Amino acid sequence: MVKEILIIRLSSIGDVIHCTPVARSLKISWPDCKITWLIGQVSAELLKYNPDIDEIIIWSRETFEKYLRNFEFKKALEMWTSLREQLAGRSFDVVLDIHGLFLTGMIAKLAKTERRIGMSQAKELNSLFMTETATPCGPHITDKYLSVLLPLGISSIDHQMFIGISEQERGFAEDFLAVAGIAPHEKFVIIIPGTTWLSKNWPTDLFAQTIQILCKKFKIVMCGGPAEVELGQKIQEQTGVPIINAIDKTSLLEMAALIERGAVMIAGDTGPLHIAAALMVPTVGIFGPTNPVTYAPLGQGNVSVVNNLPCSFCHKVICAKSNNLCMSSITPETVAAQVYRLTMEGHA
Repeated sequence: MVKEILIIRLSSIGDVIHCTPVARSLKISWPDCKITWLIGQVSAELLKYNPDIDEIIIWSRETFEKYLRNFEFKKALEMWTSLREQLAGRSFDVVLDIHGLFLTGMIAKLAKTERRIGMSQAKELNSLFMTETATPCGPHITDKYLSVLLPLGISSIDHQMFIGISEQERGFAEDFLAVAGIAPHEKFVIIIPGTTWLSKNWPTDLFAQTIQILCKKFKIVMCGGPAEVELGQKIQEQTGVPIINAIDKTSLLEMAALIERGAVMIAGDTGPLHIAAALMVPTVGIFGPTNPVTYAPLGQGNVSVVNNLPCSFCHKVICAKSNNLCMSSITPETVAAQVYRLTMEGHA
């Protein structure tokens, strides 16, 4: 009998990518299992071409929580009822909650199953909704997510993350780069200027100085979403050298296709950094408030730059000292040297 598995991970971009090894490892041990993934609207694109995912259910946590914040309880109830109805006619051999919130625990409880497995270090009383919890099997974030497989007796673990890109997105990337003057054989560096936390952002002037060093040998492409538009403009103004600015000009998968063509990426701890790692594109990750031992991409083609200060790895969205020294003390020369090292060693 085919095993029916429900994975719950609603967001965010980096975490969804970090969870793809769970689906891969399930398919390695149980090739015939059917995996259904419950995910939010924004991140759903990341799973579109994943061969390990048999079905995607889209349910926007962001919209649901916005309704609650705005006291639009009728709309929130309609969303909840719709989700409950989608799950009502289904039964699962196991539900894996690899988000670990009170909300996702409630969702797991909606599903018809005898086993709900969560993470032992989950937040918001999530464990109250689980029949079992699992302890992380290693220090990395993927180890935390993969731990939910241990109660199932699955020990064949594949840590490699995955993101699929279609020929349509690759065609977009080729056309975009051709118009920008980058030939198919040319190497270029991808810059992601922002993150979701102010404390994880590397200052724009340091990005600009790094670009001034690298532009002698590489063309530069900046990528990102609407939130990075202003940062990208500042970097362009501060560099004084030509930069190809693709910020807010692509879909998520179109950006992934541009990243796939890059020689190396420079970014803070943000979703596109992990997109690059999933695509086997070398990365130089700039870390400060989050610990690279836990959050940096794994593998030899990925380098983390970090200054271990007494206040490092605080995991605060805004720097408590208001100087963001853990990030601002990392020099452009250090970052540029890592880019040269990765490309010269043939990882690109």
